[in-house]
Amino acid sequence: MKRPTVIIRNCPDYDPVRIERLITGGLETLDLTPFGRTLVKPNCVASGEYFPNAYTRPEFLEGLLSALKKKGGSAIEEIAIGERSGITMPTRFAYQEANYYELKRKAHGLKMYHFDETPQVPIALSHAQRLRDKFYTPEPVARADFFVNCPKFKAHPWTTVTFSMKNYIGIQDDRHRLIDHDHRLNEKVADLQYIVQPQFIAIDGIIAGEGRMLTPTPVDLGLVIMGNNQVAFDAVCCAIIGVDPMSVEHIRLAHERGFGP
Repeated sequence: MKRPTVIIRNCPDYDPVRIERLITGGLETLDLTPFGRTLVKPNCVASGEYFPNAYTRPEFLEGLLSALKKKGGSAIEEIAIGERSGITMPTRFAYQEANYYELKRKAHGLKMYHFDETPQVPIALSHAQRLRDKFYTPEPVARADFFVNCPKFKAHPWTTVTFSMKNYIGIQDDRHRLIDHDHRLNEKVADLQYIVQPQFIAIDGIIAGEGRMLTPTPVDLGLVIMGNNQVAFDAVCCAIIGVDPMSVEHIRLAHERGFGP
């Protein structure tokens, strides 16, 4: 296992060229080369003019996708974006409002997965503290060779923060997402870590979100943060805003279960 590493870089604006350069440097520092089916999971639970600070911005994804393609080259068989937006809202609508389809026009060969429209694959769980004996996750997640988590840096009213680990709530469709999406949400987020671990994490922290999860107050944070371990990554993001990561239940649980420092 590679040493858990978190990289923090200054990025004052949503310039795709600058973002590409920073992320290329992050991939090189972490000695990572995308390959096979490369899947990027943004946070697009809600988007558009009424939710301007709630989702991973398309300019950020544009820089990230360019960096992945540059670093991976011919080793990449497929490069795709995949997400399930907020319940009752078609992911296609969220993608449209976020201008994600414009990325497909710019990035030749980019595939767009809508997790509410893809087959679901059962994943068995065997750890003692599990809420369920199995989870279901979209086929593109279960079959990804190189998984990239690309969350938005923001707050959450039930889980305190929504960084890398919490972004996993979007790797389930509505039928399974709502199960345990209650007072056990932190436990569910910790359980979701058993489905897949990302090889690379890059969070949109250029404009962060404070307060609410869907209509957060914008905070000019000006950061691109990258890493290769979700627990370490989320712990550093907590430290940036003065939160003890051990006070965030899903981070503490994942740490106690050996997912990272």
